[in-house]
Amino acid sequence: MSAGAANPRRRTNERRDKLRVVSALQTQGLTLSWAARGVGIDPTTAMRWRRREAAGEPLARRRGPRLRSPSITACSEAVRLVEQTHGLIGADALRHSVPGLSRRMAAAIKAAACRVLEHERRQQAERVVIAAPGILRGFDAMELASRLPDCRRFLLVAADGCVPYRTSWLESPTYDGAVVADILRRDFEAFGAPLVLRFDRASAHDVSEVRKLLEEHRVLALHGPSYHARFYGQLERQNREHRAWLALSTGCTDVDAMMLALNGRWRRSTLGWRTAEEVWQARPSLQVDRATLARDVTDRAAHLRRSLEESPRPDELAWRLAVKQALVERGLLRVERGGWC
Repeated sequence: MSAGAANPRRRTNERRDKLRVVSALQTQGLTLSWAARGVGIDPTTAMRWRRREAAGEPLARRRGPRLRSPSITACSEAVRLVEQTHGLIGADALRHSVPGLSRRMAAAIKAAACRVLEHERRQQAERVVIAAPGILRGFDAMELASRLPDCRRFLLVAADGCVPYRTSWLESPTYDGAVVADILRRDFEAFGAPLVLRFDRASAHDVSEVRKLLEEHRVLALHGPSYHARFYGQLERQNREHRAWLALSTGCTDVDAMMLALNGRWRRSTLGWRTAEEVWQARPSLQVDRATLARDVTDRAAHLRRSLEESPRPDELAWRLAVKQALVERGLLRVERGGWC
């Protein structure tokens, strides 16, 4: 270690000399940024030295002792606190909870423990994979921003559950059961009825017109649990794309152009660098007896309902599990360990 590095007074004098040179260069018309770089320091460093000099503080301070490694007991106690609080505890709180830890040590221990927790969570997570396009279709709506306070507009979108292919869409001033039934009827006629239609819990989805349409085409309705947006993960991601597109649009928004671009122009790595429209056009034909599938789901739901009586909303949970089991048994859906979200 050099004598200058070991002597704070000498380093203070050296820094004060550099500040004088910076001030002299500034008087000649240079900016602080160029003047500081001219003497080999960063502009933020020059500003920090000036604040210390104005406050009467030394520009260089004696360095503290070398940090000691925490004991195994302290590390174990800190990791245990991080696990018990699910990673919510902060580094300062961890430092005050475990004797012998500095804040830097606590932050490093927390970061390592959180990485382990996240790795374990991902290993335990389940990834739902739809076997082919046309099996499951999602339906959702989002409210469009309007400059007029009394003018509300809604974008209703039906999309496949296997690939991000939007089959039908409608921009409507109302969002009720009649509008939902109308767009779904036209969607089924143009693209064929799916085996399962995934709804959210909007009141416009659970009306007599929609239920009658699903019974007519023998489509199983699948409503997700309350306050669980992850159940509609693909629909939420697609709405995020819609909002991003519309936010960048100027003037009148062209929903048709947006959907055509998202369907036919965007080549995605998850689809083997194909567009969603190309994958949809190459979809296989489904050879599934819808009546047998409906009876199977109904029987499974009745059996599961008896064992789920203590659960909240046992009827809905039993139906969701029955649909999942029936599709898995027929090879139409896979549940894999190790999700990425």
